[in-house]
Amino acid sequence: MQPKKLIAHSRAIRPVMFMFCLALADPAFARVGGAGGHSSHSSSSGSGGGGGGFFFFTDSPVLNFLIIAIVVIYYIVKYLNKQSNNNETNSAAVPMTNAVPFPGGLDEEKVASSFLAIQDAWQRKDLKNVRKWLSDGMYQRLTTQFKMMNALGQSNVLSNISIERITAADTNTEGNYQTAEVAISFTMNDSFVCSKFPSLNESYQGDSDTEFWTFIKRTDAPNEKNLYDNNNCPNCGAPFEVKMGEISRCSNCNTLTNSAAYDWVLSEITQQDDYTGGAGMSNEQALATLMAGDPFFSAQRMEDIASNVFMQIMEVLSISDKKKLTRFADEPTVDAVMKYKQGLKPFVFDRLYLNSATLDNCDVAGDVVKLHFDLRCTYRRVSTEGRLQILDNDFVTTSFALELSRNKIVAQKAEFVYSHECSFCGAPYTDTTDDHCTYCDAPVIDIKKNWVLTGVTLG
Repeated sequence: MQPKKLIAHSRAIRPVMFMFCLALADPAFARVGGAGGHSSHSSSSGSGGGGGGFFFFTDSPVLNFLIIAIVVIYYIVKYLNKQSNNNETNSAAVPMTNAVPFPGGLDEEKVASSFLAIQDAWQRKDLKNVRKWLSDGMYQRLTTQFKMMNALGQSNVLSNISIERITAADTNTEGNYQTAEVAISFTMNDSFVCSKFPSLNESYQGDSDTEFWTFIKRTDAPNEKNLYDNNNCPNCGAPFEVKMGEISRCSNCNTLTNSAAYDWVLSEITQQDDYTGGAGMSNEQALATLMAGDPFFSAQRMEDIASNVFMQIMEVLSISDKKKLTRFADEPTVDAVMKYKQGLKPFVFDRLYLNSATLDNCDVAGDVVKLHFDLRCTYRRVSTEGRLQILDNDFVTTSFALELSRNKIVAQKAEFVYSHECSFCGAPYTDTTDDHCTYCDAPVIDIKKNWVLTGVTLG
């Protein structure tokens, strides 16, 4: 009889420990670019990762006493940690000792306007007013999340946004590109609302934290151009009359406004916990020597391309078909991704945040350069077949790997596949998912001229 009692107690403890683990779990950010735990100043309500406490009683008085004791100890520790964090927040929010001067053409006012404009665009799920200075990778990060949110009937309401401090944390020049990493400390109220499944709701009041926003600009770009305070093309001056989506192109002169050739373009948002201060291969001399013949090469730009590719892969795994893959991945990689998808239960991402995309290695095979990227992503998956089913008990942070390949010697002076132009005839693509040019029928995938996804590790 003793084994049966042990089994019975084990079954009783299991749901208790599960709920206790949920109480301990850090929720994921809802706001723009978020991934990780909320700050110690924030308070939460709701369920589905909202951080609320759980109470579960059994028929055993002893077990109930242990549960209450564990919960009391947990909240005492949580309170002490909160007090400690509150004392450290003001000094740790922005590394003032590492502050550097803002580079030419970028200042606190421009950063503040971009921060506030993107928060507004995010909660409205409409990027038309900010698309002109979002990199393709940054745009893809946000629009992929919009698609998931729409599939679940979700919206993110932000209010009482206050910028506390803006500081240039680091600047760097690599080839023909310069980057600026800017620390932004802020407070806001943050509510994530799901009309279809209220159990996924979350609400945070007085959320306080610091994010690092990375801007990129060509070294030959004029400082007097400004994409942030007007709605005119920086090249021809014509007003932007067409709503910009995946392609940020002037309808009058066909200029790609977000190419970083005119102004600072936002290419990445990094949470403070994920910030590594420019880690990666941006200053590797061997890589710079290898790519010396390509004036458009930079590690930050390649990380933006990797971000773009990765978010489209995640969208394919969830709600899209393989057509999105065929314009940037070779056939074996497309087949591998689709085979991986077949082994998954149909799902939608409740949250999907790319924490980081880092170029951390490269090698050469003949004339082909292979760039290897490490990516960290935070997500939670749900199934909506019938009633809502949460497939991940908590928000999961996982590492992935991508390989992008291209010939090291390129004849032309531009990238085509990621600028939505045919590498043979130069015609603009009318559909960004086309794998052949509609004018000359040339294939989009061409490793001799463009970076191609030749490998991916998903799990």
